[in-house]
Amino acid sequence: RVHRDKLVAIAKIGLPAGIQGSIFSISNVIIQSSINGFGSAAMAGNGASSNLEGFISISMDAIYQAALSFISQNVGARKYKNIERVLFCCMSCVIVIGLGMGLCAMLLGRQLLGIYCTDSAVIAAGYRRLSLVSCTYFLCGIMDTWVGSLRGLGYSVMPMIVSLMGSCVFRLAFVAFVFPVFHSELTLYISYPISWLLTLSAHTVCFLVVRRRFRAPASEARAAVS
Repeated sequence: RVHRDKLVAIAKIGLPAGIQGSIFSISNVIIQSSINGFGSAAMAGNGASSNLEGFISISMDAIYQAALSFISQNVGARKYKNIERVLFCCMSCVIVIGLGMGLCAMLLGRQLLGIYCTDSAVIAAGYRRLSLVSCTYFLCGIMDTWVGSLRGLGYSVMPMIVSLMGSCVFRLAFVAFVFPVFHSELTLYISYPISWLLTLSAHTVCFLVVRRRFRAPASEARAAVS
């Protein structure tokens, strides 16, 4: 049978995550529509670069899932002292993966883009995005790992709101107010690392605040001291 309390708990965590993912797509569509104004080569290059970045994103997303799973398991077992250990391991992994794959993508960018198209104009346009976004993509991985950590602690609405404000609303405002003044592809692409940095900073504060609500049981605290 359906257990109402369990269903509500699942919905509280799952629905905000789904809403966040769908609204993210809206901001990407807005940026894509702005890129379209620079011509077909920019459109094709942007799409090819985005596909290559997807490999980095999927790899880092595995760490996000690990943070969510392991932190939630330790919270359920009331082993709160393990939260920082899990977070440190996940952050270390996502930085190594993001930076390593990102730098490889940047160094081999022209050759990798050549898989999608042989047009030099398209490759040049794609590399303009790839050289900036790929080497800073680890910031997105850190941001998502904070989100996974907060959801592992049982908080899903909070990271959804922070992510929407930092990564979606900020980008839309950036396109609306900054892009018309500095009308270039670089202006659009630089909105990604700036939004990731702002959002992960806000998530860091949220995690530190929420973490204080999870106190170690007295027996665990005595064991740690001894």
